[in-house]
Amino acid sequence: MTWGTTGTGAAHARATSAPRFVDTLSSEWAKLRTLRSTAITTAVAAALVIGLSALITWAAYGAPRHGRRAIDNPVSVIQSGWFFGLLAFSVLGVLVVTNEYSSGMIASTLLATPKRLRVLAAKVAVFSFVICAAGELISFIDFFVGHAVLSAFPKFYDPALGDKNVLRAVLGMGLDAALAGLLGIALGTLLRNAAAAISIGVGITFVAPIVIAILPSSIGDPINEYWPTQAGSQLEEVNRQAHSLTAWWGTADLVAFVLVLLVVAGYALAKRDA
Repeated sequence: MTWGTTGTGAAHARATSAPRFVDTLSSEWAKLRTLRSTAITTAVAAALVIGLSALITWAAYGAPRHGRRAIDNPVSVIQSGWFFGLLAFSVLGVLVVTNEYSSGMIASTLLATPKRLRVLAAKVAVFSFVICAAGELISFIDFFVGHAVLSAFPKFYDPALGDKNVLRAVLGMGLDAALAGLLGIALGTLLRNAAAAISIGVGITFVAPIVIAILPSSIGDPINEYWPTQAGSQLEEVNRQAHSLTAWWGTADLVAFVLVLLVVAGYALAKRDA
């Protein structure tokens, strides 16, 4: 009776203490919403995106200057502040992971949920939902603020959401914000060092396209067409750019790239010590 009771009790304890995926999701949501950098980074991203976009839109259309010319894609001007927004969300993705390593919390996380891939999957799911929602909200506010600035200059084309590809471009910014953050999560998980992960993320997203642009067109154009961040940015464009994939093929290119990095990150997380 003693052995039987002890074995049954241990099995029951394991069964009741084993976390379900929904429990891991709840844990990751608690960590994300209580992480100070989440609120700060999102607020800074919103201020930079909306404020700079409005300022650049006014400068492009309203600032007095000689030789004024029409701008082919005013949506890209309205969204111009997103350069800093994507950078901010990429950094946030890195910090969501590396803060756990720097604080030592990762040991408690993996002790509570030994299935490490479940931890990464829950982190990705929660982060994607929150940042995509925040990105879409910022993108629509940014668009309407830019629309209000443009409405003061009626002689210029003022895009509306119902115009061709405009709604897709606005929605695309929210999706790209989430993908930028997931890129940060993948790099943070792989490198476990904030400075290194942020540096490589900036290199992939911002530096590499500049280097590609200065290459001879015979070399640079084919690379630029399939470079993940460049291909993915076509979703934000109203008009298809030269030497580029279509909006949805470009997005698929970026999504595939991020997924591959997450798979590699998951393998590294499963095989390495905490």
